[in-house]
Amino acid sequence: MKYLATAAALAAACVIGAGCTAHNPNFTGDGGGGGGGTSSHDLAGTSGADLAGVVFDLSGSMGTCAADQRQCSGTVASDHCEGGMFVVDRVCPPASSCATGYCAPPAAMFGTQIGARCDANGGAQQLQCMASPTATLSCQPFVDPPTKMLRWFCDTAVGPGRAGQHCTKPGDCRSGVCAAVNGGVCFDACLRDQDCQLGGGTLTCKSVQITVEGVTITAKACG
Repeated sequence: MKYLATAAALAAACVIGAGCTAHNPNFTGDGGGGGGGTSSHDLAGTSGADLAGVVFDLSGSMGTCAADQRQCSGTVASDHCEGGMFVVDRVCPPASSCATGYCAPPAAMFGTQIGARCDANGGAQQLQCMASPTATLSCQPFVDPPTKMLRWFCDTAVGPGRAGQHCTKPGDCRSGVCAAVNGGVCFDACLRDQDCQLGGGTLTCKSVQITVEGVTITAKACG
């Protein structure tokens, strides 16, 4: 208890004086030893009581947010604000990583179509990512942070689901998009019916509404 009272007093002093950047040679703690000759209770060291670390974060509750704030959850996912707390919005596709609160488009990978735009012909097309049938790529949407518009790039398929197949979550579909129609349908981008009928298929190109990281648009998909 003596140590906790001392730590609390020093923490208050640090906040008021904005100091505590050097070791305190007069502080001995409760006799606990540490490796390398450094006390395990040295408040400027690297122990759990280091006031400069995350254990004693004095900035307020971790993870709180307001309105339409966004953040990255490391590099693997983006978060949006829900009920005053950050929650995962999207797990970034395989070659993508999160930046400025959104999953960023994949970088171009030499010798593959990964990172290539798949909306270059007037709109997004799954067909534009299928130069190599064995590559298992898909045409996927990415938010452009300044404009809040979607751009489409080829990336490794997120899941196995193809156009028109039932889904319950984005990860079920190769495009990473599960459209909220008919109980959930995997989204494959198209421009015309012919895009959907390769190999004798009977699907047609229809307009559906999708939401990607807070951006809602009407896009065309095979269904």
